[in-house]
Amino acid sequence: MSVSNPMSIVNFMKAGEALPPGISVLLRADHGLGKSQVIRYLRLRLMKQLNLEGFPLIDRRLSQMSEGDMIGLPSTDGEVTRFNPPDWYKQATREPCVLFLDELNRATPEVMQAAFQIVLDRELNGCKLHPDSRVYAAVNTGASYSVNEIDPALNDRFFIVDLVPTVKDWLDWARAECVMTDSKKFGKINVDPVISDFIAHDEKWLDTPKNADPQKCHPSRRSWERVSDALIHAGVIEDPDDQLFRLLTMGFVGTEASIAFRDYAKNFDARISGVEILNKFTTKKVQEKMTRQSQEAKNS
Repeated sequence: MSVSNPMSIVNFMKAGEALPPGISVLLRADHGLGKSQVIRYLRLRLMKQLNLEGFPLIDRRLSQMSEGDMIGLPSTDGEVTRFNPPDWYKQATREPCVLFLDELNRATPEVMQAAFQIVLDRELNGCKLHPDSRVYAAVNTGASYSVNEIDPALNDRFFIVDLVPTVKDWLDWARAECVMTDSKKFGKINVDPVISDFIAHDEKWLDTPKNADPQKCHPSRRSWERVSDALIHAGVIEDPDDQLFRLLTMGFVGTEASIAFRDYAKNFDARISGVEILNKFTTKKVQEKMTRQSQEAKNS
């Protein structure tokens, strides 16, 4: 990705909170970096900052939409024809919303033009957005995508961010509790510790390698979260010797990453972390680990 305005997630959150609602944001990043997740977290921070009880997120994938999905359908009113806007756009005109237009550069030219009117003029066919609604557009970068170019003359109408999340950004999120109230993981850790510790141990496995074959399966920040969800759901997150552990991991991150992760996980349960010593020393699990390690030391 050609980066002209690189920004970590932490810095983007700071900038996003400071921007006035009338400024549209163009978020550029490679696939799998969690652009939609970042917008969801920014929405929660804005809700808290603005003391809002409701701040709906309207997420639209423009690559899947037709022109009619964007501008609505016509109806006759006496001798004239008018367009009835779609329900999601109408909502953003009636109340403050976060409008996220994803995959802008993969949309058809007709859909892109309609999106530009929303993003740049904050209206569509004369129907204006609520003054406190916020608009974010996102584009996927990378040579593996077939995309439509955005007119460079439009760039100065956006606040442009080339999202370059750091490994620390991801680890901080992975180790934190989920704050998404609509998620089954609400109140639980976003990613199981065996995965976040594996990435901290060897950072190269977090992202898709440069010049990777797009036809092959590779790890990404998004896919590691899915590995965690799948292994927990299958009940094998603590059993790397189970065949399901290997099969589920390989399907999300590919063969090489799954082998490295499985090897790490086999030794993970045997280690006693500093957190366990400080906070969980008397628990049965930690005591069993200490007994097992003591026995292994005697036998060696």
